[in-house]
Amino acid sequence: MRTRRQVLKGGLGLFALSTLGSPLGAAQPNPRRLRDGALKASRPLAATSFDPAPRIIGGFPVRSRFEGDDFDNGNVIPFHSAENAFPGGLPPAPDETVEVAIVGGGISGLAAAYLLRHRNPVVFELHPRFGGNAQGGVIRGAEYTTGSAYVITPDPGSDLDTLYTDLGLHKIVRPDTDAAPVLINGELNPDIWSGLGVPPEDLPAYEAYRQLVLRMADEDYPDVPFAEPWMRELDLLSLRQHIEQEVGLPIPAPLAAAIQAYCYSSFNAGWEEISATLGWNFLAAEEFGRWIFPGGNAGLADALWAAIAPLDETDPAHAPHLRASSRVVDVRVLETGMVQVTWRTPDGGFRSLLARRVVMACPKHICRHVIHQLERLDPAKHAAMQLQTRAYVLANVVLDRPVPLDFYDIFDLGDPATFPMHPGQAENLRRYTDILDGSYAPGPRAASLPPRPSVLSLFWPLPYDTGRFHALLDDPIERFALDLAPRLRETLALLELPESSVLEVRFARWGHALPIASVGTLASGIPEELIRPFRQAVYFVNQDNWALPAVENSLFDAFNAAASIDADLA
Repeated sequence: MRTRRQVLKGGLGLFALSTLGSPLGAAQPNPRRLRDGALKASRPLAATSFDPAPRIIGGFPVRSRFEGDDFDNGNVIPFHSAENAFPGGLPPAPDETVEVAIVGGGISGLAAAYLLRHRNPVVFELHPRFGGNAQGGVIRGAEYTTGSAYVITPDPGSDLDTLYTDLGLHKIVRPDTDAAPVLINGELNPDIWSGLGVPPEDLPAYEAYRQLVLRMADEDYPDVPFAEPWMRELDLLSLRQHIEQEVGLPIPAPLAAAIQAYCYSSFNAGWEEISATLGWNFLAAEEFGRWIFPGGNAGLADALWAAIAPLDETDPAHAPHLRASSRVVDVRVLETGMVQVTWRTPDGGFRSLLARRVVMACPKHICRHVIHQLERLDPAKHAAMQLQTRAYVLANVVLDRPVPLDFYDIFDLGDPATFPMHPGQAENLRRYTDILDGSYAPGPRAASLPPRPSVLSLFWPLPYDTGRFHALLDDPIERFALDLAPRLRETLALLELPESSVLEVRFARWGHALPIASVGTLASGIPEELIRPFRQAVYFVNQDNWALPAVENSLFDAFNAAASIDADLA
């Protein structure tokens, strides 16, 4: 089993695997040359346009529909129950046979398809566009993310670095190695993490925390998956307990609020809820630096999409290989060992195919409703799939000019003395915690074109269990926009931008965006249960296998599953 650090640091040996179907460094096709307009519209970084009739809320023009989870059947997110009420009670007979079918077109599924592309896989995605939580958009030439934002910087020459290079991402990436500024009471502090600009009496606590972070990154990095007993013991502590224990001093309010804001933003849960092992696995990796692509991680998803799309030309018998707006509702392993996959087509009908192997690259709340008779056939796996997840919202503010300040991410704490620090207070957050320059890594653009707009991406966690309903019920766009308006005015003033520079505010919502990295998750053995194949024919590739919102976890799941499937089908 390969770990996140091995993926980051080059221990994977990825390009020695037989799963790669083309030589390293082979030129990737230009997706703009693809002739199929419907296929192009499904790309993770598809072009979009302004709302012709935006709502004016709080003085700003607001797009009238969500991006992300916005379905035609109203404010209902699919798969809160089974959706396989077939006419006559049985799924339709299969009319197609493939080697590999992949359920879920986020980074996990696209990476698995890329690694198995020599087997001509088909990939199902319930949204009209691929990318999952790593979707994005392009508006008047400006790329932006609607979810996942960055990857951890890989070591030069490592396998992950080579993968990104093979996808052409090295040409458009912009590294971010600077400490994130922190906004406290309207004042921008360049680096409170190391104690810069804090009261002298608080410096020992800041220094102790800085040393702890460096130790966890360089010496005691808790890798996942793991074998060391000390990591299982650490998993039984919360991140807060471990930090307070190791620092040994009272944590100053601004530092505590900054850590909590990071946890809210990254995990959608407080530092008192998160496993110390899982928390450090994610938090300490930040010390490796960050890579930002145009459109955030939609840039990575888009590159994977572009590498898979030409299968329609090389294997027309199974076209389209990328099947958007195709909601898989039933997966069953037959007595023959083949797997029957049934999906609802864009026109509302049902179709089935047979696959030798299936990759479930979708969240577990979907898997447990889709896999036929899972509870009876594999009760341990069915029980493990009852993961806790929380909803997330992001606001993209499209501007008519570049952002004057050069930064990637600003933590906005407001007043640390009133920042919600306990579970009972989290529902009072009601605002964004991160201000990202969504145009930090602009893609290539012809010099003859006029200046394009830029985008501020405002990350708005909902770190409480009822947040999903706040993102669905009544008029959530109006509610979020009214909460946004006064703070957005403060942000614009901080960045020396006039209110008139705002062309549009676009909200994105995700109903089950983040699995909660709860205390004891790893020690319980749940991840091993989740990743175990079902009946040796169905594999599981998703970040929620490890309760971590990390692209690298999605990638190493894909690497492992692809290698196993190739061995199975050899």
